[in-house]
Parts: sequence; structure tokens; C-alpha cells
Amino acid sequence: MVSLNDKKEIILARERKFAAQLGRQVFSKPKLHTWMILIPFLFVFFIQDLMKYKNGRRAFSDYFLLSHEKALNEAEDALVQGRKPDAEAIARQADLKGKAKEKYAEFLTVLVEHYTCLLKAKGDSYESLVRSAYGNSRINYLLFSNLLNQAEKKLNQALAPQLSNEQDGVGDTIQKMAVGSEQLRRTEAEQIFMTS
Repeated sequence: MVSLNDKKEIILARERKFAAQLGRQVFSKPKLHTWMILIPFLFVFFIQDLMKYKNGRRAFSDYFLLSHEKALNEAEDALVQGRKPDAEAIARQADLKGKAKEKYAEFLTVLVEHYTCLLKAKGDSYESLVRSAYGNSRINYLLFSNLLNQAEKKLNQALAPQLSNEQDGVGDTIQKMAVGSEQLRRTEAEQIFMTS
């Protein structure tokens, strides 16, 4: 029998993989051209760009996972304590104002409900947990995916005005994240329910 902690680790491993895949779609990897090798000082610039790319992807994954880990911890704590999950408590801890805080709470609620279903499910892999949690129905899982995609988009729309004042290219990054997340979740659904 798979323990609650084992299921949590299975879910976290999958979320790390998802974040890494999304990071590859959001960040453009620098390309090495033959002439760069022939001119040593240009090769140094390539190496610097490559390190920025790797560090950027790593930081992206870490920040992307923060909310997911908080939601998963809340789902686990609620199950262990026999109480209803409180995603809004997590949202209140964030330094967000107004609409952004409201949309963050909605996003976390979708995640916490999903993780609660997965933690209650039977299985020893992410795929088997998802099939068990969603009644072996690809449609049910796609409904969840659509809810999560919409919650992410609404959160990003609420955050965009604040972020665009701080950073250039926020709109492009948010768009890449939205498109990439949607594609990855559809591909994931196809893979999970391929045999069912």
C-alpha cells in the first residue's frame, strides 16, 4: 500500500518535471554557431548566455513550484487533520492586493482540490493516481486541466499590470506560460489515458 507521503512525493516529482518542461518552452536556449568556436571571445559570451539560460530556467522552476508545493502541503495537512482544506489561508500569506489576491485564492483552490483527489486516490504512479482520482475518465481530467488553465490565466491577468511596471517582456512570458501549460497538460492527458 502506498502511503500518503509516498503519494505526495510522486506528485511533487511530476510537478518538478512539468515545471522543467514549461521552463524549456518559456526560455530560449542560446544557439552555438561554428564561428563562435573560432573566435574565442565570442565563445565566452555564448557560455555566459548558456549559464543565464540554465539559471533562469532553474529559478523559473523553483518559483513556479512554490504555489504548487504550498497547495499540496495544505491538501496533505487537511487530510491528516481531518479538516476541510483552506486555500484562502495560503493566499492571505501572499503579498498581493485586491483582485490579484482573489484570483490567487481561486487558483490555489483548484490546485488544492486536485491534490486532495490525488492523495485520496489509489495508485503507485502519477498516472495511476490520476486515473483513480478522475474515474478513469480523460474528459474529467481535461475538465480539471481547463479549470486550472483558466484560473492561471485569470491570476496572470490580475498580476500583469503590477509585473509589467517592474519587468520588460512580462506579457510575452505570461503568454508563453499559458500556451505551454495548456499544451503540456493536453499531452499529459493523452499519455495518461492512452491505455484506458
